[in-house]
Amino acid sequence: MRISHPVARTAFYCCVIRADDAARPQPLCGDTFASRFIDDEIRRDLAPLLRFRPPALSNVGRHRIIDDIVRDRLASNPQQRVILVGAGFDTRAYRMPGGRWFEFDDPQLLAFKEERLPAADAPNPLQRTPVAFGTVAPGAFLAPLAGDDDALVILEGVSMYLSDDALTDLVHALGQQFPEATLVCDLMSPMFARTYGRALQQALRDMGAVFGTRHRHPRVAIERGGWRASSHLSIPGRTAELGSLPIPSWALATFLRGLREGYQIWTFVKSRA
Repeated sequence: MRISHPVARTAFYCCVIRADDAARPQPLCGDTFASRFIDDEIRRDLAPLLRFRPPALSNVGRHRIIDDIVRDRLASNPQQRVILVGAGFDTRAYRMPGGRWFEFDDPQLLAFKEERLPAADAPNPLQRTPVAFGTVAPGAFLAPLAGDDDALVILEGVSMYLSDDALTDLVHALGQQFPEATLVCDLMSPMFARTYGRALQQALRDMGAVFGTRHRHPRVAIERGGWRASSHLSIPGRTAELGSLPIPSWALATFLRGLREGYQIWTFVKSRA
């Protein structure tokens, strides 16, 4: 599969760096399935992105943090529904002990994923649904899964590509279909994007990626969609704690505070009027 769609490039990029992590003596995530989706041609195509080492480490750290959240939920409820919107090459349905899994993403990407890692081979129930994002309203593709259970909804690597209004529309639809759900997503502040994320984002733009215009923290757009924050955790901070990002804690607490606080994993629950 040649990487023609700009969003697919980001999915392959995340996959390459998780594959590289899995090959390390002490991996952060240990996603041994990631290598199934990449080859030398894909690596050559992504070479302009792979030279940014700190963002790659934080990207793997992001995945590990969400891994830990999912594991905790599955330990309490092995039948937990896990819904991934913009799933990309996520392989948690194969790596996690339990769960009922539902993936939504671009039709071409999911077709390629199915060739390399069939849903039928997952040890847990897994359903993949192709969606032409941008042409189908979120409520339409989410409605078949609607329920009042405490589903775990994951938006990983998604929010930065959506405008404030599009993000609000998406989470509003999620709240309508899953009123008792927990929403987990990575959110990047405008300051972080302008400073620490600028070089990588420009490289992605050069490859055709389009980022959502944002003037306020994306948390505001999610709250406007009917959710309230219940927790948040620094991605660079936690990645440094795990020993993968070589930044001392004192630096993150002082002059790199913007780095620590600008990119975090946020957990939301539905607001109750």
